[in-house]
Amino acid sequence: MKKGIIAGLVLLGLIGICLAAVPLIQIHVADLLKAEIERSGTTKVGSVEVALFDRQIVLLDVKTTRPAGEMTIGRVDASGLDWPIRELLQGRTPLQGIRWGDPLQVKRLEVKDFRAVDQITEVSLASMVVDDFDLDRFDPGEPGPHAERQRVARALAALEVGRLELHTLSIAQQQKGDTFGLASFFVERFDRGRIARLTVSDMEATAKGKKVAEVKVGDFDVSGLDVTRLLGALGSSEWEPGMPMGRANLASGRISGFGGDAFSRYGISLGSISVETVQESKDVSRTRTRIEGFVLAPPLRGLEALQLRIALQSMGLKEIKLDLDCSGLEDRAKGVLAVEQCALVGPGLGEIDFSARLVNADAAFWQAIDEGDLDGLQMTSAALGSAKLVVADKSLLERSLKALSTVTGQPVARTRTNLANEIRRYSPPGVLISERMTKLFDTIAQFIERGGTLTIDARPDPPVDLDRFTYLIRPDADLVSGLGLTATLSK
Repeated sequence: MKKGIIAGLVLLGLIGICLAAVPLIQIHVADLLKAEIERSGTTKVGSVEVALFDRQIVLLDVKTTRPAGEMTIGRVDASGLDWPIRELLQGRTPLQGIRWGDPLQVKRLEVKDFRAVDQITEVSLASMVVDDFDLDRFDPGEPGPHAERQRVARALAALEVGRLELHTLSIAQQQKGDTFGLASFFVERFDRGRIARLTVSDMEATAKGKKVAEVKVGDFDVSGLDVTRLLGALGSSEWEPGMPMGRANLASGRISGFGGDAFSRYGISLGSISVETVQESKDVSRTRTRIEGFVLAPPLRGLEALQLRIALQSMGLKEIKLDLDCSGLEDRAKGVLAVEQCALVGPGLGEIDFSARLVNADAAFWQAIDEGDLDGLQMTSAALGSAKLVVADKSLLERSLKALSTVTGQPVARTRTNLANEIRRYSPPGVLISERMTKLFDTIAQFIERGGTLTIDARPDPPVDLDRFTYLIRPDADLVSGLGLTATLSK
């Protein structure tokens, strides 16, 4: 019994000695880290703190100076540092320092008072917080003129982050003097290019020498954003500026709170822009895009809006209100891409509706769409199946004719007649003037004379392949027959 008690006391003593030695070990490790960071001579650190049990490193007053510029950070706090066990099992350790392509896991990272200056830009950031940072090992690529762009894109494609939060970010161009800033930037669940949610508040862009922001955006909120194709393109050694970058997918997004001098000096206000995509099945999705609350009301003062103000006055208007609502369909199983309805509405003025339908969309078509390769569309079997334009006049036609009469100095009735006659006599260059085209122009002329609702239909039979559009615009092409164009007028 006594031996057991003695052994227990000895064990407790050893534990106590080890615990008492931990602060000394932490100080020693901190000194080693500080020396290693400053070894190159380009970086200085005010102090380094290490907490072994929390796997935490704190750097205070970091300053890096290079010929291209300098960077300062008030505080860097990384806790929950970890090196993946699979790396250790393969004999790779971080003892030689972290390099591009190395993995890294951090439970929480906090950065405060960041500032970086070079000959081109000055960047400042009040604070940044990152939770659950998990960077997998990746190939950083070979050195070259685009090495930095490739490394960053490949790192993002290998990165998972639980949460990212930035506060008070400012970017200033040293030579031009323009600045961009935002109050907060928040990302929830970044998974190798897939973002669950991203929100930005109070963005401002200010031109050189201006005290008032040129453009302001109050809130920017998107969810279900997928930029994996973009990262793949930017991370490729074969990609060059101007080449297709791929398609970014978005479940929903909304921008609101527009303002700034660029809006106010022309009397423009805008409520919101929103996009929503519903994935009905693996192959079918529907997208709705809306622009709400657009108002053009030119101020009574200011030369910039003078012409707009005169134009509206000649139409008997003080302001114009517009709303846009567009819905689209993508059905890969049936090979259909459609604008089901795109309506531009001006209350009291009129409404314009547009719809179109592409059919026979094959795998090459969807690949071109996904990769953003417009040239590739010419190599597909996709064809225009139908299109429709509907113009419903409420008062816009009469107001436009009054404005035109003010410019020409003629009575409205004479202006209306002259415009209708010009439409009837119009001969598009390089197009066959057929009886069907003459009838089409006559219907449009009647719309000018009587108003009402004008509908122009395109129903080609058979559908027109995309690569045949170059054939339709050749000299003497029968454009009306080729596209199956018709026009009708109703009250």
